[in-house]
Amino acid sequence: MKILHLDLGRDMRGGQRQVLYLMRRLAAAPGTATLLAAPRGCPLGAAARAAGLDVHDLPGRQGWDPRALLALRALVRRRGVDVIHTHCAASALLGALLKALTGARLVHSRRVSYPLRPGPSRAKYLAADAVACVSREIAEVMARCGVPRERLDVIHSGIDPALYAEAAAAPLPPRPVLGVVGALTPQKGVAVFLEALGLLERRAAGGGWRAVVVGDGPLGPRLRARAEALGLSGRVEFAGWRESAQVLGGLSVLAVPSMDGEGSSAVIKEGWAARRPVVCSDLPSNLELVEPGVSGLAFPRGDAEALAAALLRLCAPGGQDAGLAAALVGGGARRLESFTEEAMARSYQDLYARLGG
Repeated sequence: MKILHLDLGRDMRGGQRQVLYLMRRLAAAPGTATLLAAPRGCPLGAAARAAGLDVHDLPGRQGWDPRALLALRALVRRRGVDVIHTHCAASALLGALLKALTGARLVHSRRVSYPLRPGPSRAKYLAADAVACVSREIAEVMARCGVPRERLDVIHSGIDPALYAEAAAAPLPPRPVLGVVGALTPQKGVAVFLEALGLLERRAAGGGWRAVVVGDGPLGPRLRARAEALGLSGRVEFAGWRESAQVLGGLSVLAVPSMDGEGSSAVIKEGWAARRPVVCSDLPSNLELVEPGVSGLAFPRGDAEALAAALLRLCAPGGQDAGLAAALVGGGARRLESFTEEAMARSYQDLYARLGG
């Protein structure tokens, strides 16, 4: 079976990492040939080539270029592609047009829980033979938007635990380090994290803790200003974008205060792989992963007071609550077994086989 993966992203974000993980596994599977089509010069294309994968560069400097449709139609026919698998919203439209032109089967991956807008946004998903939703919440949203349930599959995104082995082996910092990793955008809830830290600071709680914010994005200046206004200048470091595997080993606790739109949080799984206790918001997609009190702690979305209380449980004045933290780390490690790249690839192989290639 020949699978063409299509992603038009210009950055190497979570969705692009999922494409790379999936393709690496599929390339090693007998009876499966896998090919990536992506914009020329994009990080995903470079990473896929470095992994020895088959990559086709799309023309143009924009994410969507009309010439790409003609190039892809020729590629699908020349390579005998059975299934076109799109991985971002822009590529979903291109995939729908390709299906109409070539007759190949079409799979879309949907990674966010926002409802579909009327018009082309909805039509491109209705054109798919299957929509792989990375959480049950997303599948329910898609069903309410009119996508037939029989075309919806829930396939959580996976990670490669081996990438976090060094972080997992790192000793805990001598004083608690509270961290958040993600884009500095409203949906990631970094502002809630800062408000929670402000509460800890005003109460002189948690002893000698410090905090780190890893990521970049449009809210950066505003968040830095808010941290200063909360009196956190000496407590919080804004580290900018860094690979999560490089920073998780330096944390005592990982906070995931997502506000909305979350698909299947990669950073929760990365926290588990790095053997760090996770505190997450109670978004439905987060609670599909974290079992509160077993593989992490959960707090009501947007509730800085509740997040502060959860953080305090893990970095009390006498030091980290080792018993609770260890229990959460063990629960996370067990839970991670269901969310590896290997498990994800098996589910996609079953989906492709069901479509009949």
